[in-house]
Amino acid sequence: MRYIRLAIAYIIIIPLLFLSVLYAFVPAWILQLFRAKKAANHWLRICGRGISKASFFCLGVTVAVDGRENLPSETNICYVANHLSLLDILSFVGPADLWAYIIAKAELRRVPIVNLWCMAIGCIFIERKNPRSSVKAILDGVNLLKHGDSLLIFPEGTRSKTGRIGELKKGSLKLATRAKAIIVPITIVGTRLGFEDLKGCKRIHASLSIGKPIPTADLTPEEMEDLPQVVYGEISKRFVELSDNT
Repeated sequence: MRYIRLAIAYIIIIPLLFLSVLYAFVPAWILQLFRAKKAANHWLRICGRGISKASFFCLGVTVAVDGRENLPSETNICYVANHLSLLDILSFVGPADLWAYIIAKAELRRVPIVNLWCMAIGCIFIERKNPRSSVKAILDGVNLLKHGDSLLIFPEGTRSKTGRIGELKKGSLKLATRAKAIIVPITIVGTRLGFEDLKGCKRIHASLSIGKPIPTADLTPEEMEDLPQVVYGEISKRFVELSDNT
């Protein structure tokens, strides 16, 4: 039954992705010709959200989102999330209706259509085995945050293979602290069951929880030292709470 559901999803989602060149990128390109960049970006965001919701519908996954009241009004936000599944970014741009630059693995640049959406979202590509690439990604992320943009990072560096939270790398938060950005913890639960660990045809209930913002501009040296424990502790605590409720 798993393969039947995945086959149906692929039959619908893959053409939807390829056709997005026509219904998403061509109109956005035309809008940019008329110097309506903001309208072009808004259109791409609408289309991206639609593809996300269609993907979840085909896979039989619902994503409950809570904590939206915690979103700050400022724009230089560094979203810090645990990483379980390929569906995590879809849950971020679809059900959560959030949009931010994303640090992503360089291999995605070679995937047709997906690479266009990476550029539309604004991916900072990183080659994980290349130290220079890692440094450049950090500097690019800092510059974006300093200019008022938002950024999504997965401090585990890769997807969890167990469905639990993996090791959260302390250095990941340097992006936020160097830019004096606002950190917003994001906790994701259950998305792996909707794709990588999909079994049967039972409907999957996943969750995305938006934590309380943590400003970094005025942190003392002691608070800066404790920051990873505070941020990752918030994500881990919420992960347990959501897991117990599913």
